[in-house]
Amino acid sequence: MANYPPTQPQPAQGYAPPQYYASPPSVTAVQAVPPQPQTIISTSHVMPQDYFGLALFVTLCCCLPLGILGLIRSNDVRNRFLVGDIAGAEQASRQAKTYSYVGLGIGISLTVVSIVALIIDFSVPRDDEQKY
Repeated sequence: MANYPPTQPQPAQGYAPPQYYASPPSVTAVQAVPPQPQTIISTSHVMPQDYFGLALFVTLCCCLPLGILGLIRSNDVRNRFLVGDIAGAEQASRQAKTYSYVGLGIGISLTVVSIVALIIDFSVPRDDEQKY
């Protein structure tokens, strides 16, 4: 190790110490602003009816394709409401209702037509039947 005279500074080892610079004082202007009136609109939304039960009944008993569409729209009502899309949930509710009621109408119509056809078929005598 080298010996330096006491008047001479020793060389720096490692990193140099951080240097701090004095910044000029900043001037901040503060302007007083009067409070503005605020209107708070609080709304509590109720989830639109999803028609799940009706769509399930239509799927199982009446018209499978329209019942499935009703179930899909019913699921959309719940999903859209949970993400906050109230207008989309209401539209999906109307579509679920429409698909379910149309499917129910088709199912009831086909059932009535089938019953009428069976009644007519059994009430008309056939020529090959023997009459006693």
